[in-house]
Amino acid sequence: MAIPHTRQDLLIATRTRYDDIWTLIDALPADSKTMTFGFKGRDRNLRDVLIHLAAWQELYLQWSQTNLAGERRVRFLPKPYTWATCGRLSKKIQQENQAVSLGAAEKRWQKSHVQMVRQFEALTQEQLFVPGFFPWTGTSALGDYATLFTATRYAWAIKTLRHFRRQFQSTQAPVTQ
Repeated sequence: MAIPHTRQDLLIATRTRYDDIWTLIDALPADSKTMTFGFKGRDRNLRDVLIHLAAWQELYLQWSQTNLAGERRVRFLPKPYTWATCGRLSKKIQQENQAVSLGAAEKRWQKSHVQMVRQFEALTQEQLFVPGFFPWTGTSALGDYATLFTATRYAWAIKTLRHFRRQFQSTQAPVTQ
């Protein structure tokens, strides 16, 4: 699926990839949903992946909703983080949410996803995809940020969950004599 460049494409990609993630999750055996991934990476299990998606969408929503309400907030990332150090922020998010249950992570992501889609539906094509339409987005379009925290991150989550599914299935192969 191509990177969205229109409001309609953004809505389709966001909804389609969201559904794809749930299809992958629903296909996992219940006992595997809390297992640790058997491969390297920051996110060690399904909960970590869902928390990552939710936390970054919440950051986007805080920033965009504050600005859309007329309260100027140019800085997207919390201090002291920059785009060059956002990996450290992701790691901090992962570490701070280790006590969150899988069920709570699922609800948190569902809530932020619904809020994202509602915002996309409420905004026009121009508001989302004309670079600099809003002064607080600089030379970027709001839709570029929106795409990053939905369709693009959802594609990453799909890739991660497919990798886990393959790894899990290979360890569950039946023994033949």
